[in-house]
Amino acid sequence: MSRLLLIDPDRQLLAAMQDVLLHDGHESLCHVSPDTAMAELSRQSVDLVVMELRQRSMDALTIIERITNTYSVPVVVLSTTASATEESMMLRLGADDYLAKPFSMRVFGARIAAALRSAAPSHRDADDVTVIQRGALRLDRLRHEARWDGKEVALTATEFNVLWIIAQRPGQVLSRANILDLAYGGDVFVTDRSIDSQIKRIRRKLREVAPNFTAIETLYGLGYRFSDSPEDMAA
Repeated sequence: MSRLLLIDPDRQLLAAMQDVLLHDGHESLCHVSPDTAMAELSRQSVDLVVMELRQRSMDALTIIERITNTYSVPVVVLSTTASATEESMMLRLGADDYLAKPFSMRVFGARIAAALRSAAPSHRDADDVTVIQRGALRLDRLRHEARWDGKEVALTATEFNVLWIIAQRPGQVLSRANILDLAYGGDVFVTDRSIDSQIKRIRRKLREVAPNFTAIETLYGLGYRFSDSPEDMAA
């Protein structure tokens, strides 16, 4: 059973989402206030956070950054504004998905299932490897830890999973569809744009500790490749 933290000022919507999650076998912790929600998050672990973007007592952007940087837990953002610009901004800040209101509970359940699958280690890996070392990059799947030349790189659960998938196959070109299938199990509610956003954020975070990082290559029209060149993977 997964445990989810729900933050939304609409009590009726909270109850509806809680019913869907309970039906799907998940536990949910519901809060109308982000202050109490963040206090609970500091006390116990959760597998996913679902939050309304517009909060009164605390800036939602601050909440998203704090959650993704401190707890490495996936975040699904709910918004009354169906805006591509807003969606792009949320994904860049670290959110794993964006859902515009009003939405059906059926779509909500499918999006949550996809987010939880993307955060979990891929079951399609060819072996039971738990640590990957590619030059200066070290990924530990059991600890959910990414390091470059010993320096920790704070990745969200989805970012870590996408990087793991690419780094596990150095030199292999992976299309966006390949990455979607491996990371999300081919769920139809996830778009190619989400993968592009994940890759951009992974690169940005790695370049914060390694300014010359170039190991993730973009092959236009084809997809992405983790370089197997010693120069690209060196510290």
